Amino acid sequence: MADQNRSNTSAVPRQLTAGACVLGALLLLGALLGPLWWQIAPRAEGTALGGGEVFTGTTEAVFAGEGYFVLMTGLAGLATGYTAYMVQFPLARRRFRDLRLVCLVAGCLGSLGGALLTWRLGVALDGPAHAAVAAAEPGTTVQTGLQLDATAFLLVWPLMFVLQYGLLDAISFVRRDQPGVPVHVPGPETTEARTGTDPRDTGPRPGQAPPARPIPADDQARPEDPPR
Repeated sequence: MADQNRSNTSAVPRQLTAGACVLGALLLLGALLGPLWWQIAPRAEGTALGGGEVFTGTTEAVFAGEGYFVLMTGLAGLATGYTAYMVQFPLARRRFRDLRLVCLVAGCLGSLGGALLTWRLGVALDGPAHAAVAAAEPGTTVQTGLQLDATAFLLVWPLMFVLQYGLLDAISFVRRDQPGVPVHVPGPETTEARTGTDPRDTGPRPGQAPPARPIPADDQARPEDPPR
C-alpha cells in the first residue's frame, strides 16, 4: 500500500511537468508567429478621416490581414495537436501513466495564449503604422496597420488543436493501444474464477477421495466357462 501511494504521488509531478512543457512550447510558438504575421500579412490603403479613422472600402486587402492570421493559427493548431499527442504517446507507454488529459488541458490553454501573443505582438510591431494613421490629416491616403476586428478568430488555434488531438485519440481507441491504459491479460486467478478450479492443483484436496483408477483389461472379471 505504501509503495502504491508513493507511486501515485510521484506521478503527479510528472504529469504537471508534461503539461508545463506543452504549455510553454505553445506560448513560445505564439510569440514566434507574431513577428511572422507582421512580416507577411498585406496591408490595405485608405483615406484618413481624422481621429485615427480610415475609410478603406471593401477591397480584398482589408480582410487579408485577418485571413493570414486565421490560416497561420489554424495550421499551428493542427501541427501542435499532432505533435503533442505523438510526443506524449511514447512517454505514457514508457511510464505507464496516462498523460492525455493533462496534455489536452495544457494544449487548450497554450493554444489560446499563443493566439493572443500572435495577435498582440503583430499589432504592437505595426505600431508606427497605427501612429501614422492617427496623425494623418483628413483626406490623406494612408496605409493601415495590422488589426484583428473579429476576436472570435482567436479560438481557431484551440479548436484545431482539440480536433486534431481528439482524432488521434479516437484512432488509438479503435486500435486499443491507448497510451498509459493497461491491457488486461487473463491470468491464473481469472482462469480459476471461471472454471472453479486451480490449474496448478494436481492432487486430491483434504477430505476428498482420490479418483478411481481404471481396471486393466486383463484383470476384469471374465464370464464362467459353460459346464461340460
